[in-house]
Amino acid sequence: MKNMTLKEKVLFLLEEEKGKAVSGQEIAQRLSVTRAAVWKAVRALQNEGYEIEAVTNRGYELKQSPDVLSAASIRKELPEKYREIGIVTEKTVDSTNSLLKEKAAAGEIRDIVLLAEEQKKGRGRRGSSFFSPQSTGLYMSLLLHTDKAPREGELITAAAAAAAARGIENISGKQTRIKWGNDICVEGKKAAGILTEASVLLEEQRMEYIIVGIGIYLLPPGDGFSGDSAQEMTSVFKDKAEMGEGVRNRLAAEIIRIFLEYYENLSGKAFLEEYRSRSWEIGRKIFIEKDGAGRQAEVLTIDDNGHLLVKYEDGQEEALSGGKLKIRLLKQ
Repeated sequence: MKNMTLKEKVLFLLEEEKGKAVSGQEIAQRLSVTRAAVWKAVRALQNEGYEIEAVTNRGYELKQSPDVLSAASIRKELPEKYREIGIVTEKTVDSTNSLLKEKAAAGEIRDIVLLAEEQKKGRGRRGSSFFSPQSTGLYMSLLLHTDKAPREGELITAAAAAAAARGIENISGKQTRIKWGNDICVEGKKAAGILTEASVLLEEQRMEYIIVGIGIYLLPPGDGFSGDSAQEMTSVFKDKAEMGEGVRNRLAAEIIRIFLEYYENLSGKAFLEEYRSRSWEIGRKIFIEKDGAGRQAEVLTIDDNGHLLVKYEDGQEEALSGGKLKIRLLKQ
């Protein structure tokens, strides 16, 4: 718990002991702080909406957690080996990716997960915006310092997409599909997207760091989805009753866990089978817009580099990567 604030440490302990009271003296001893410091941390948590009951001669008991993003709640759900990763939560940011880029440029050397309740200028692929209203979604980015080759960036993106799809399915019970370009679909519509950005040291042909952004619509926005693609959007859950308590923190932890497991063994490429099994396009015909021209093709598979392997009508095969490429499914 060395990377946690005292408030986070107190919440972590109360979360672990949820359902029973823990004395202030015991908390103070376990955290090597004063009882007064524990009391201040508890008051701060109560002011944030945590229902913590203080009972004379028994101690503090966490009755209920508010529906807010919490570093301590996320850590509690992570395996021990991942609990030391930096976790930062914010109420409002322009963009979680952009803020982590600023931190990296300012000399941040830690690997960090940044989560926000709201993004004012959420970003998607190819310069598009990502609508990010308050408290209805999970908006998070991971900053990872790495010396991997730039070409592995696409594999990292695919690993993130597979982790997000699997995490959503594990927590919600709803089947997910991955649309190439790394949109995650629920019930045939986009419910999440991935945006990966990297700093590349060209002379050394390696990455300095990579930022993986994951945005998930968990609940419908109050005013509905907006923009030209509104009809193609959906949320994982229909309402708060279906979603339940603490889902955002549990889902964040699940995705972080799965992604870090994939990332640790990136060369093993185990995540590609997960990606392929959820692919929206494999075995289907698509229309490809590339370099100002359009062609029809059949999708054969996702290759071992994370590229879309297609076969054109003339029999030619090509492995497609991202960039300015656009594809759309053709009606069967």
